[in-house]
Amino acid sequence: MLIHGNNWSGSSSANSWSKTFEYLSEEFRVLAVDRIGCGLTDNPDDPSEFRYQSDIDHIIGFVEALELDSFHLSGWSRGGGLATRVAVEIPDLVDSLIICNSATLGPAAGDGMHRRNIIFEMDEFGLQKTDPEWMEYFYSHYSHEKTYITDLRCRTAAYMERREKARETARIMDDQGEMEHWQASLDEHMNETHQRIKAGVLDMPVLYVFGRDDPTVPPVMALAAFDMIGQENADIRMKIFNRCGHMIFLEYPEEFSQTVTEFITHWHS
Repeated sequence: MLIHGNNWSGSSSANSWSKTFEYLSEEFRVLAVDRIGCGLTDNPDDPSEFRYQSDIDHIIGFVEALELDSFHLSGWSRGGGLATRVAVEIPDLVDSLIICNSATLGPAAGDGMHRRNIIFEMDEFGLQKTDPEWMEYFYSHYSHEKTYITDLRCRTAAYMERREKARETARIMDDQGEMEHWQASLDEHMNETHQRIKAGVLDMPVLYVFGRDDPTVPPVMALAAFDMIGQENADIRMKIFNRCGHMIFLEYPEEFSQTVTEFITHWHS
């Protein structure tokens, strides 16, 4: 099961993983899920439900709806934090956990807001998320290897941001101020996640896949997550991709998929 990253938005979707499907499906049944309020999945019924608990409940509900007895779980960026949160919530169902460049999981290192502000100094261009040019800017500044950034990908992502459901998401989170409440709920759940990790709940094999040139997750943060998990879990490994940014599975989809497959095969052959 693959959980995508990014904020609540139309362009944040299961489609983020699309370049890995053909490789991972050689060995696995592959499930990629839209987080609640993202992609083509509906928003919560009430603005007050735009909270991190809704993210958790949505993923666990997905597991229950498909009646999965167990699964390998991979999350990227914000989805990496969510995947880890789900893994400490239902550890008996998660056979392996793969975390990809997650500032959400942390632990905190340096000034994350300053890093994001540098990336998104784009006001001079007058771009909006509904513009394909904004999407090209976004992908380019998060990535080192950029051959995957096609006109089709940028136009599709911009279209997803123009859909009415995505516009409603933006209004609720930004104009109505729910993003602040959601962030507070995320911080609370991540603190609880860290405490459960330190208590040894995360006892399945764990792989941290790291893009060395990610502008949002410095190496010290990735290593801090590795050390935090490794204190109680001897079965954690790290794979570092050189000349790779935040979008590991888009920049090197075949190698990423091979890395995940070999890791899972090693522990569950």
